[in-house]
Amino acid sequence: MRMRFAYPAFLFLCCLSFAPIARAQQDPAEAANPPQNPTPTGPATPSDVKGAPAPHKPFDFTVYGRVNVSFDVGNQELTSAPCITAASPCAPPQGQLRWLPDVASNLSRLGVRGYYDLSGRDLQALFQLEAQVDVAATPGSKPNGSNDTINPANTAVAGAFASRNSYVGIGTPFGALKLGKNDTPYKTVTADFDFLADTPGDYNSIMGNTGGDNRTEFDARLPHAIWYESPEVLGFRVNAIWSPGQNRFDDNIGYAIGENACAGGNAGPCNDGSFGDGYGVSAEWRGFGLKLIGAYEMHRKSNRTGDAGQTTPAGDSVVGTADEYAWKFGARYTFEPTGTSVAGIFEEMRRNDVSAFNERQRDGFFFSALQRLGPSDDIMGGWAHASNTPGDPGAGPIDNTADMFAAGYRHWFNRRTTVILSYAHMRNGTGAHFALGPGGHGVTWDCKDGSAPSTGSAGPGIGFVGNGTGCFTGTSPQAVSAGLTYDF
Repeated sequence: MRMRFAYPAFLFLCCLSFAPIARAQQDPAEAANPPQNPTPTGPATPSDVKGAPAPHKPFDFTVYGRVNVSFDVGNQELTSAPCITAASPCAPPQGQLRWLPDVASNLSRLGVRGYYDLSGRDLQALFQLEAQVDVAATPGSKPNGSNDTINPANTAVAGAFASRNSYVGIGTPFGALKLGKNDTPYKTVTADFDFLADTPGDYNSIMGNTGGDNRTEFDARLPHAIWYESPEVLGFRVNAIWSPGQNRFDDNIGYAIGENACAGGNAGPCNDGSFGDGYGVSAEWRGFGLKLIGAYEMHRKSNRTGDAGQTTPAGDSVVGTADEYAWKFGARYTFEPTGTSVAGIFEEMRRNDVSAFNERQRDGFFFSALQRLGPSDDIMGGWAHASNTPGDPGAGPIDNTADMFAAGYRHWFNRRTTVILSYAHMRNGTGAHFALGPGGHGVTWDCKDGSAPSTGSAGPGIGFVGNGTGCFTGTSPQAVSAGLTYDF
């Protein structure tokens, strides 16, 4: 019992210990008036310095990155699980059912980007290579696609070279055309709405997450893609992306040609969200402190046949291959005199399938706020809501709603280094199994317990080790986190 309260207290004291150091080192003038964005090759030049600008280079590149590591303490709250979709007869949760400490690397990254003039600045070749850096965890394949916390759901290596946004392209005054892999416009257009990104309170615990698993289908990075990024014209900007399915199977049950993982993020057979063509578009307008956005994304022929055949009060579940798509609109407003920012999103996700077993169709809401406290401190809060779905493949029509509440405090040592303290709590409905942390945090708090693993084979040449029970629904996981970030 004493240790249960010792962890959160330790986190709080850690953050307090950093603050006096930061105040001693931070130049208030620098915090209030940060320098302009640095060039690829040197330090920034303050806007009030008179003199000729540096000559344009026909070729240049920059190395950049982020280190984001946190100490967390979380609890899945499995002891109160109603066991709706767990194995029958329902065995109680086993293993470590208390607050567990961890150290997590949260989307730390390293990259290089540059350009080469083909015809002056109006026609340039562009490139970028970016990789995830597992600062705290052992590099290797990760559980990226299912609730399996023992064996990875695919063989993709997140820390491999060019594992993140990487491309080659052409830039012109009319926009840029790029080929490679990249975050979708649907994902990037609201990234700055999420003031607690990469913490346990990341909004992707619900937003863009159709079924509540440890992946967010509509917070995607599409591989083998081609996309267009427009210039800003009178505050307007439009981005669009297309990733061809390049799959020989009509139902997308196999890997896309040239890939080593299913398009939906899991291992073969690709029957848990694997899709063919993926495409999307976003539009935004900025002005007078206001940002307005709209976005749409389609995943063609998403295969969910792995959910079929379960016995429910509504009969044996019937789940097939169908289109899944989402759209959202939102706004963010910053009132500079008080340092106040507020943001909101409405989202709809749809799947064309049998209603009684369709857990992928619902609405979602997100609201967040940030308040500056002087030149070096911010407080933040957010709420995300998942509305009910028409049904569930494991239980038929049931309460699948969820709410996530999150709050945080950030201190800026300087414009590159911060410390952040955050707390998040998820309330799952009786049949819901949304987790904390998917989409950005290195550790997640999901619906799985620590019961003895079982071994099986999903098909020829495919082996896996999974948990002995199914997913425990209706839980209320929560977590506290203290992290340090450094950008360069």
